[in-house]
Amino acid sequence: MGGPTGREIELDEEHAAFIQGGVSVVVCARGQDLVPDAVRGCGCRVSRDRRRVTVLVDAARAGAVLEDIAANGMVAVVFSQPSTHRTIQLKGTDAKLVRVTRAERETAERHLHAWADDMQTIGYPREFSRATHGDAWQGLAAIAFSPAAAFQQTPGPAAGQRLER
Repeated sequence: MGGPTGREIELDEEHAAFIQGGVSVVVCARGQDLVPDAVRGCGCRVSRDRRRVTVLVDAARAGAVLEDIAANGMVAVVFSQPSTHRTIQLKGTDAKLVRVTRAERETAERHLHAWADDMQTIGYPREFSRATHGDAWQGLAAIAFSPAAAFQQTPGPAAGQRLER
């Protein structure tokens, strides 16, 4: 999975499955003043052709990120599995807010359970996971984008390298 920045890439099946699993999701954007904003994500859906990603956030907590994305369409999303620290970062330049569907609400609920399961393997109780995400799936915002760049961010010698197909 490669591709120059600014051009759409296709995620491979394994990476698409990973980012839709029990991972921590952090959605980042920046304002016109280049000051970054970030919010914890509540799940992710990848399109069937694996060229479009929709990340879900708690709208009540994501005000600045949503404003930044509406203003410039730029987004960076980090997906990290707590139990292994395996991490992938996707960047997009065409992000936009899209309508939240029943499928997205179900995705957010599944994500919370999968993330809580992974967190339990390293000693965090389910209550911690619930407190971190709250009832976010009831007030979701959805951000869709085409990945223009993908990076390996797992700590170690390969961190920062582009993901290649």
